[in-house]
Amino acid sequence: MGATNRLSDEIVSLIMDEQERQQGRFIHNMPMETYLDKLGTGAEIVSNSIQGRCRGFVAYYCNDYKTKTAFITLVLVDQQDRGLGLGKALTDFVLNISKLRGFTSCQLEVKSDNMIAYSMYVSQGFEFIEERGESHLLGAVL
Repeated sequence: MGATNRLSDEIVSLIMDEQERQQGRFIHNMPMETYLDKLGTGAEIVSNSIQGRCRGFVAYYCNDYKTKTAFITLVLVDQQDRGLGLGKALTDFVLNISKLRGFTSCQLEVKSDNMIAYSMYVSQGFEFIEERGESHLLGAVL
């Protein structure tokens, strides 16, 4: 199974549940095992749990010291916890930790039809950079 075992079962479960909920369109640009391995080996992950249940997490890369640009690769909140501000809090965490580490910007991709997430990111200072197929690349100055 490779590096996937570096991800908690709760995080893998949230990803797989969302993949099923979106009928295979959630992670669609590479095989799921490859994606999970990539997260497990390279991404930093911060999660929010209550009473042993993972309510959501953010996976990000804060390792490009040349451009000083952090990249949020995934923000995922459990269906039952959406609308409570958890996604915003997780994103704020990445923005703050990146700034503390001396990074000057942060980028992410959001599906162009995901208006709830898109609006949340814009409210946090992200701006449109470019279109990337079915997604938009957004960036924020830290």
